[in-house]
Amino acid sequence: MRRWWTLAWADTRFRYRRTTFGPFWITLSMAATVFSVGLVFGTLFGSDLSRYLPYFAVGIIVWTFMNQCILEGSLVYVQSAGHIKSTPVPLALHVYRLLGRQLILLGHNALLPVVLWLIFQWPVAAGSFLAVLGLAINIVALFGAMLAFSIVCTRYRDLHQIISALMSLLFLLTPIIWLPGSVRSPGIDAVAYANPFHYLVEIVRQPLLGSTPDLHVWLTATAIALLSLFAGIALHARFRHRIVYWL
Repeated sequence: MRRWWTLAWADTRFRYRRTTFGPFWITLSMAATVFSVGLVFGTLFGSDLSRYLPYFAVGIIVWTFMNQCILEGSLVYVQSAGHIKSTPVPLALHVYRLLGRQLILLGHNALLPVVLWLIFQWPVAAGSFLAVLGLAINIVALFGAMLAFSIVCTRYRDLHQIISALMSLLFLLTPIIWLPGSVRSPGIDAVAYANPFHYLVEIVRQPLLGSTPDLHVWLTATAIALLSLFAGIALHARFRHRIVYWL
């Protein structure tokens, strides 16, 4: 664990070397997105901004974390080809390293909901700590997805473009910008509830906004995480020995 976490920190420091704010540029960029997009869509939907901005901020932060893990995870072996061919380390180390880097960036972005809470002061329930459990479930689901996609996208490089396009579509179908019940379209809520990312977002967002997700939300998110993990481990165990020949 110490090795991949150290590498993740080194990657982050190297990426933002000689900058004034370092990784906090990501937070400033996220803040600009939240306040600009949030003000526009909050006004269009006629929502109370004191409710909508925290809703959108937490949703877009969790979505960005998941999206970057999946998109970068699908190419993690391709981008680490030089290290894989020259350094005899477990292949999963590269996945852990990428996951650690995204967790560091998530930690920087987590400052934004704190700032919004200082502004709007929404009620914080005792169950807010459940967001940590929700994040842990997300990490399990993402780790499994990264293991699976890293294998298939190393073998079939075009799949990365398909996954990227699919993630863009899923962003629109996931209640991030819009709230369930706010869009007047038959069946749109059914589409949202059939979307696995909806459950993974809600188990983090709802506790932070002062409410507790229903039991079926927790059970669905946990089932998604376990299925993703088992699929990733199975694919990785079956094909990891061929990775070096596909690079």
